[in-house]
Amino acid sequence: MRWILPASLVGLVGCTTPRLDALHEATSAQYVARSAVVPTESGGKRNGEGDLAKLLGGPVTADAAVQIAFLKNPRVSALYSRLGFARADLYDAARLSNPVLGFVNLSGGEGARKIDWSLSQNFTELLFLKFRKEGAQSRALSAEQQVARELLDLEADVRSAHVRYIGSRTLASVRDRIVTSSRVSADYARSLFDAGNISALQLSRAEEAAQLARAEAIRAHVTESGDRNVLFTLLGMPTDASVDIAGSLALPTDDTPNVRRLQTWALENRLDLQSARESLRFASIANTHARRWRWLGDTTIGVSREKDGAIGAVPAETLTGPSASIALPLFNQGTGSVDRTRAAEEILSADVQGLEVSIGNDVATRLAAVGAARESVALYREKVVPLQRTIVEESQKQQNYMLIGTFELIAARQHQYEGYEAYLDALRDYWLATIDLMRATGGRFPGFQAQGAGSFVDPLAPIEAAHGEHP
Repeated sequence: MRWILPASLVGLVGCTTPRLDALHEATSAQYVARSAVVPTESGGKRNGEGDLAKLLGGPVTADAAVQIAFLKNPRVSALYSRLGFARADLYDAARLSNPVLGFVNLSGGEGARKIDWSLSQNFTELLFLKFRKEGAQSRALSAEQQVARELLDLEADVRSAHVRYIGSRTLASVRDRIVTSSRVSADYARSLFDAGNISALQLSRAEEAAQLARAEAIRAHVTESGDRNVLFTLLGMPTDASVDIAGSLALPTDDTPNVRRLQTWALENRLDLQSARESLRFASIANTHARRWRWLGDTTIGVSREKDGAIGAVPAETLTGPSASIALPLFNQGTGSVDRTRAAEEILSADVQGLEVSIGNDVATRLAAVGAARESVALYREKVVPLQRTIVEESQKQQNYMLIGTFELIAARQHQYEGYEAYLDALRDYWLATIDLMRATGGRFPGFQAQGAGSFVDPLAPIEAAHGEHP
């Protein structure tokens, strides 16, 4: 299954020229080298529909969601179609402009006639053919890097949407359980009120808690529906498609990458930076080229043939010989071209330097966010959630011995629900922060763990005991 992703990338265009296929394969290689979906090659015929059926046949993990998006999302085809412009530039750069055929037919009195033929070719283009090809190849490389970068962004978008949908679906399930528990508590309060054991105020508070829980559940399901819509749009599928989105939120890893190492990694692997550096490299070549050939204008070479008609006793005569023309640098010595290429090089140099600083700072910020999210998850998992469970258990004991009232127990359980929701939010935020770090480093980084590779959280375990029981 792991070869599906690169196969789908290359196979999107169907039958194309070898040169365009080469651009697609190079782009796919740039993407695959940085993708969190690790591919392997497999023999046999690669059938996109069959691959899609296999992916949809089981629970759709984050990796499977990325593969589905590359098979179904029209954005992928549009991105690869951009390479057609680079291919067109390569085609034009490797060829000279067509030669110019000239014809003049002049006639005068007494049968005078003159016919001129000429064939000319721009010599400057021939002289600069290697430079033009190098420029087109540089732009093609930048196009490959830019398309691969956007493919990585699409992968990150799919992973983020997958995490958000799992998180909102889990919270909606928790909210449904809270509604059930709150309804049971409200019904129990009603029975106590009917027996004259609690006041109308206490009953109203229990009823209010049940209605508020229902309102929160409605909002949770709206959020779940919106997150599902975002995910399925990225997958290129209708929202009502019968797809089993797999998994709960996995626990964070214990690894903390070194910030300097990640910054160095990002500076070496970020495709937008590589594209900017490639543009700067060729801008330097173009500046040198402009200064070296600043005096040379358009130059043409060719051959001319002139035929004069017979006039009286003067016989007709045909003359043939080479021709050439050169633009004299009297009014323009190429200063404008030199200034433009130098300015372009300076701007691109500043852009590269600014991007390098921005990447380093972004990596540090994103890594700090991952660390803070990991610490927050650990705090909730190891401290807050167990303490709140203990509070509910002890409150239940005290309520059984009538040391506290019913509604103190209800408040303790409600507090437990809120704490567990905060725990799930922290877990979701950890994975979103990890995906943002993946964006900042330019793809899969050392120590990266995709969501779904670790141990999973049981989303309902802390409240299972409370479900269906009255206080």
